[in-house]
Amino acid sequence: MALTASEKLHLKRFIKELKSHRAPHTEFVTVYIPTGYDIIKIIQHLAEEQGTASNIKSAVTKKNVQGALEKMIQHLRGFSKTPAHGLAVFSGNVAAAEGKQDMRVWSMEPPVPLKTRIYRCDKLFATDLLEELITEHQVYGLVVLDRRDAMFALLKGKTIIPLKKTHSEVPGKTRAGGQCLVKDSFIQSCDGEIIQIKNSHNPMVVKSMVMDDFSLKNSPVTDKWEVKKSKVYKITTKFPRLQVESSKDHIFFTRTNEGIKEKAAEELKEGDFLIMPEKINVNGKFKTINAIQYYNSFNISKKGQNFLRTKRENKNLLQKDLAKQVELTQTAISSYEIGKRNAKRIPLQTVCVALDINFYDFLNQHCSQELYKNIKLPVIIDEKFAQFLGYLVGDGCIEKDRITFFEQSKDVTLFYKEQFENYLEMSCSYRFRESKNYHQLRFTSRPLVRLILSEFPEIKLARNTLIPQKILQSPNKVVARFLRGFFDAEGYSLVGRGIGLGINNKALAQQIQMALLRFGIISSLHEYDNRRNPYSNNPRFTNDITEKTSLKLFQQKIGFSCKKKQTKLEKTISKKTNKSYTRQLLVPGSEIRKIIERNGLNTNNFPKVTNFFRDERMMSKEVFRNSVMNEVKDQKLFSELEKIYNYPFLPVKINKIEVRKEEVDMVDISVGNQNFIANGFLVHNSAQRFARLREGAAKEHFKKIAEYMKEQFLHLGNNLKGIIIGGPGTTVNDFLNKDYITGDVKKKIIGTKDLSYTDEPGLQELLDKSQDLLANEEISREKATMYQFFMTFREHPKKVTYGKEHTLKALEMNAVSILLLSEVLEEDEILDFEEKAKLGGAEAKIISTETREGVQLRDLGGVAAILRFEVE
Repeated sequence: MALTASEKLHLKRFIKELKSHRAPHTEFVTVYIPTGYDIIKIIQHLAEEQGTASNIKSAVTKKNVQGALEKMIQHLRGFSKTPAHGLAVFSGNVAAAEGKQDMRVWSMEPPVPLKTRIYRCDKLFATDLLEELITEHQVYGLVVLDRRDAMFALLKGKTIIPLKKTHSEVPGKTRAGGQCLVKDSFIQSCDGEIIQIKNSHNPMVVKSMVMDDFSLKNSPVTDKWEVKKSKVYKITTKFPRLQVESSKDHIFFTRTNEGIKEKAAEELKEGDFLIMPEKINVNGKFKTINAIQYYNSFNISKKGQNFLRTKRENKNLLQKDLAKQVELTQTAISSYEIGKRNAKRIPLQTVCVALDINFYDFLNQHCSQELYKNIKLPVIIDEKFAQFLGYLVGDGCIEKDRITFFEQSKDVTLFYKEQFENYLEMSCSYRFRESKNYHQLRFTSRPLVRLILSEFPEIKLARNTLIPQKILQSPNKVVARFLRGFFDAEGYSLVGRGIGLGINNKALAQQIQMALLRFGIISSLHEYDNRRNPYSNNPRFTNDITEKTSLKLFQQKIGFSCKKKQTKLEKTISKKTNKSYTRQLLVPGSEIRKIIERNGLNTNNFPKVTNFFRDERMMSKEVFRNSVMNEVKDQKLFSELEKIYNYPFLPVKINKIEVRKEEVDMVDISVGNQNFIANGFLVHNSAQRFARLREGAAKEHFKKIAEYMKEQFLHLGNNLKGIIIGGPGTTVNDFLNKDYITGDVKKKIIGTKDLSYTDEPGLQELLDKSQDLLANEEISREKATMYQFFMTFREHPKKVTYGKEHTLKALEMNAVSILLLSEVLEEDEILDFEEKAKLGGAEAKIISTETREGVQLRDLGGVAAILRFEVE
């Protein structure tokens, strides 16, 4: 028989009072009289104990024990018989100071029948049997779950007791916008463009890896989402130094001894190996320039002259009318129509606009340039013009009608003067600025400035400039010459170390790092605070090339125009060893061993590298060729190993992972082949491929949940009244409809509920939605009562009252239907309120603070009521 809230409350407080007393010696007497037991026999037994107590040596203890027994005997003589449920009696001297007397006795008829007879004399009153009465033995098992987390709890009476919480390794991306990179990350398109991910679009095709053979292929961007994230993972590697910033759930490819694995950013650790391309192959195309539109003066063909005249006449304009409209002389209009003199750019454009003629189409179809000061603008982006642009991005300055270069080396300055005077067929000025210790080269040409600003809008102020798109989309030899021009301007060569460049533009430095990969040149990007520069507070970014193979490739593919830098580079290469921490083999040694053994050899044939075959170390490609491949005579085996050697991807070791909490704009893209290259890393993108991994991890997650349910609930035996499971509807169905749960657990499941939350809020939501399953439980009755109160409060606010003063007034008016009392009230207050409710015919209910609604009642003053009628 379950106790009511009021019975439990009174019993709790009775026990609390008894436990507040403690005797200095064994002198507190406790007696439990079971139902139907003769109370006279209990009195006789206590009298016998009085005689026995006379043997106690301590006079004080003897006096207290005998006094307690006498007090209890006198109290029991007031009962004609044992009450229906039995009787619990407690007696003892509870004086605070030893030697004082405050002999007291308590008794109560328990709310349920007693079945045990007990006599005990101890320092404490024996309250165990009473405490057992208010202890809930029957419980419900609660489980809330989704595909990543699960929480287990017991519902014991009105109390939720959390038991266990689990977290699975199911990766977090289940929707678009989950896996993201910061919006300024650079991705590699198939046509060579290196574009910030925020500017990506559909249609667009990017470089992607084919997992089956580790080759590079082109794959389309299929979707894009812009999101905000509150946490950023900044991942930095070494050998080379690359850097990327992502959301916690962005997926990276990692090289392990078990092969290529996928990990979310939050699962990565320092020392893990990410994957980067060794070389990015791009088939660029030469880009043309419609140069004529940038000249200042034009010759108009006969056909063009007639076209202008016809268009004027069709508008019913005389030459003088048109001249007045465009603010030119009639002579100028006449000269355009008969070809007597060249047309200047601005006046001719004004005439075309007035006659509704597309100016640029007219130039292309009917005009030829009139060369001004022998200027010849390029009509194609070839190697020489690319080098000019690279040098301009590095050391140049564009003004309205001139381009100026500033150079420390006189040889380089004179080299560019000679090269581009011939190329552009124009003269340029040179002088040495002695006060500032640099050489100045100046090309004065408004058409050239106009062409560069129009065709290459990426060339801006130094900190905002990017590599022009048309350069990146060009063939490698054009890109190489652009890079040569840039390294001529900003690059340096240090004998014994390598080469590099330093700029204040991070985005440009990142583009340079990725552009070098088109030639297999691997560089490290570093950031410095630039404190030594008194003229700038901007950070400094350097691209360093130190690995021998990369230095050789730079020498062969790009090089310097400056002989001094080129000589230093050659000396550096000659001093470098073939040892490389950069070009490591992607495939683990254990896999290589299997290939070798499959072809009839064993690792004893390669004594220098046996620890590599045991996955105890990694191996550079150079060592692999010299120590393994060159020892193989079998052509078939050699071809297999050579294929692995030529894989265009490398492992790169994580050096540091930094996490910062701030709201950041990020971008998520979906790619057909499900991976792409970002900031030099191979990264995952979409949920499609990863769904299979999530599904496998979800199965393991569900298996663990089933095991924990068995472990946490079945040992409760008959005390387990049932199990209730909550979570997203489809997830719960997936869990229940598969063979994860054993039959004995499944029999205990009494219901499921569709939830929006997990963790503690999920448990509370599960309880709220399970009132139909818990209808006979006191917690449901209590929550239902409070729900009735709050609904009445919302719909008929004058039919409820709360607070002691207002509720007492309603009780005096006999207006109260249901009186709600919080268990936190003093017992005297509760008794007083209950008495007043009884007099007015109201039902009084004690509400615990173990539910959310009970806490709300407490915060309302601990007293509230639902009224029979409205009270002002």
